Amino acid sequence: MPLYRLLSSPLSIKNQVVIFLIAGITVMTIAISFITTKGVNQQYRELMLNNARQITEGLAKQSVFSILSGSSQNAQDAMNQVEGFQSVVAARLVLEDQSVFTSKGQYPESIEQQQSGLDNKTTQTKILVESDEYWLIKTPVIISSSMSDQDENEFELSVEDNPKDQVIGYAEVIYSKASLKQSQKQVAIIITSVGFVAVLLLSLLMHIGLVILFRPLEQLSKTMQISQKTGDHIFAPVEGAKEIRRMARSYNSMMAVLDEQEDRLKQHRDQLEAEVDIRTRELVQARDSAIMASKHKSEFMANMSHELRTPIQSIIGYGELVVEELELEGNFDLIDDMDKITTNSQRLLSMINSLLDLAKIEAGKIEVKYSEVSIDEVQQSVTDIIKPLAEKNHNHFEIITNTEISKFNTDQEKLEQVLLNLLSNACKFTENGKVTLLISEENKQLNFDIKDTGIGLSPEQQQYIFDEFRQVDGSQARQFSGTGLGLAISKRFVELLNGRLSVQSELGQGSTFTVNIPV
Repeated sequence: MPLYRLLSSPLSIKNQVVIFLIAGITVMTIAISFITTKGVNQQYRELMLNNARQITEGLAKQSVFSILSGSSQNAQDAMNQVEGFQSVVAARLVLEDQSVFTSKGQYPESIEQQQSGLDNKTTQTKILVESDEYWLIKTPVIISSSMSDQDENEFELSVEDNPKDQVIGYAEVIYSKASLKQSQKQVAIIITSVGFVAVLLLSLLMHIGLVILFRPLEQLSKTMQISQKTGDHIFAPVEGAKEIRRMARSYNSMMAVLDEQEDRLKQHRDQLEAEVDIRTRELVQARDSAIMASKHKSEFMANMSHELRTPIQSIIGYGELVVEELELEGNFDLIDDMDKITTNSQRLLSMINSLLDLAKIEAGKIEVKYSEVSIDEVQQSVTDIIKPLAEKNHNHFEIITNTEISKFNTDQEKLEQVLLNLLSNACKFTENGKVTLLISEENKQLNFDIKDTGIGLSPEQQQYIFDEFRQVDGSQARQFSGTGLGLAISKRFVELLNGRLSVQSELGQGSTFTVNIPV
């Protein structure tokens, strides 16, 4: 596992420390074992080479007189003695001209092949050939100047015939590496075993020590986890190393502060709950009173519709009769006054009708009467009423139909009232312009777009134009009259018909009100 992943793993600090220490001890033990094995094996190799050199040099010394006498039989004792050593595979004496004087044992074929291409003459002991299995040690047989005259006379040699320190032959010994390899293997096994046991013992000791060392830290961690799960402020025991005791004291101090804050919060909460209960009861009473008053108002307005309309309609009716009498009498000056009375009475009746419609909607007493409606009838009804209003402000009014639907189900009275409200507003806020009713079909819905080229609406005005009793110009010196209920009632009627009323407008560029009605 990479180091950065180990540091970010969910393992505990104790386990991470154990892993680091075991890994470090293992690497250190492997390094020490490798170095120790290498050193011991090198020393043992040098020891065996020295032994092989001594054996070869001893054979050379013991073979001087045998070579001088030319009797190989005299050299057999020395050869037998050399062959008696455990690692010696073969040995032989070679004359100065490289001819074999005597031999013992079988030379390996690989040694013979390697030796054939070498310069076999040497003046000192050296490793002539080395393979994976053997050493070929060669040393010269020398007549030393230390030999006594008595030894020379024994073989009847004169100084002139046999000069001193002369090489007269060579001694060769094939020394096996089997013992070296076996010893190296045993050393490697022993050192590896010792290292493995040392790693186990040290790991066990470290684990025990770290468990004891980190037990207070684990206890502190468990206390924090329990406190987190239960929400209780549990205090931790102060024990362990200096740093852990410091952490525990800090944690306990934090818990004490939280206890004090919680007590204060409980007091504030109880106080707030008491105040909220009082305020809630007061608000509930005020809400119930307001709801009851609104309900009574709506019920009163809905029930008084006949009583409110009848006097106005009577005034209008009597006014028309008076106008007819005045026309018969020819009193035209009073007719103008009576027309003003009739006009204001009709205006008052329209305002009362709007208030009553809104009251009925709020009281839930308005009904939706679905019936089969002809688009041609709607167009004709709208044209008869809107065309005079458009001409009053010198506007051009037209209806464009882009649908193949001729009939659909809806409440014709409410739909026509919505269209008349929107078209009358378009005519009222447009002068010397154009008012258009575009009827189209899209996604099983009929779209009625009322477009005008009038004064338009700002983004702020579009936010509240559908609110009750809100007008675009609410000042006392406003140019356009009205109650501010037309758009609010129209939006309520469209929603009762499961439709949607929206507006798109730009100040000074006209407006487009869109009514979407499901077919």
